[in-house]
Amino acid sequence: MIKTRQLIYLRKAIETGNITLAARELNVAQTALGFQIRSLEDELGVVLLERHSRGVAPTAAGLRLDDYAGRILALVDEARQSMREFATHGTVSMSMGVTPSIMRLVGDQILTDLAREIPNVALHLVEEFSFVLSRMLKQGELTCALTFATDIGASLLHRALLDEDLCCLTAPDRSNEAGTMTFRQVLAQDLALTGRDDVVSRLVGSTAARLGIPLQVAYEVQSLRAVKNLVAKGIAATIMPYGAAEGELRAGTLRAHPIVEPSLVRTLSLVYPAEQSGIVETPEFTAFVGAITDRLLAAEGPAMRRV
Repeated sequence: MIKTRQLIYLRKAIETGNITLAARELNVAQTALGFQIRSLEDELGVVLLERHSRGVAPTAAGLRLDDYAGRILALVDEARQSMREFATHGTVSMSMGVTPSIMRLVGDQILTDLAREIPNVALHLVEEFSFVLSRMLKQGELTCALTFATDIGASLLHRALLDEDLCCLTAPDRSNEAGTMTFRQVLAQDLALTGRDDVVSRLVGSTAARLGIPLQVAYEVQSLRAVKNLVAKGIAATIMPYGAAEGELRAGTLRAHPIVEPSLVRTLSLVYPAEQSGIVETPEFTAFVGAITDRLLAAEGPAMRRV
């Protein structure tokens, strides 16, 4: 097992280019530092340092491990600082992004569940479209997010949770039954969609392009409420997740049709910056996210399944 002490010793040896100087700066015996680095090389099966009369220099493997070591030690420091804050103040603050459809299905329950299961975490919920949540994560404005975004980026960690089938929403008087509709039938209607950066709009566009089906959006509105109003009035149809219109569907002002040939599927993921893994990857928070996915799977209406 790799020890953090070994990573610290390796980084200092690479930084100074000299085992003796590295040992002096770390206030450890030169033999102990050299032994730990050799033990690390033996465990990994690679040479990390080239040793010569003038000192040491990192090999290609050493440089790669040095990069990993920097990130690992930064996470250890982050976790240590988080626990210090917890011990001092008794509460850790988190900001969690959720999409409108997730908020409508489990939003209020998220807060009460967390208060019960992890009482020492103060959670702030931020409701935004997936592409906005991705931008906020990259800018360091969120601890984590439940998002359907696909362009997550290398700077963020993610764990896929659920797949969800999208549906076509129409006014009740435009269709007598809530039967399935083919993707081609859906695109033959006047469509109202949210902006082109939205995950649903991008999925519709890429699927249409792949199948060679012309896509003409009659109304492009960056507002779920406005889109649903257009649909309820019979002016347009739309493609949405069930949860985004859960209230209207339950009230009967909108009707949902599963889409087939092909179905439109998006994936819900937990996304977070690497520096937040000390909080997000704790057993308690992992169990909390698991409870959210269980609640989503149990919700009436959405066609969701575990990845």
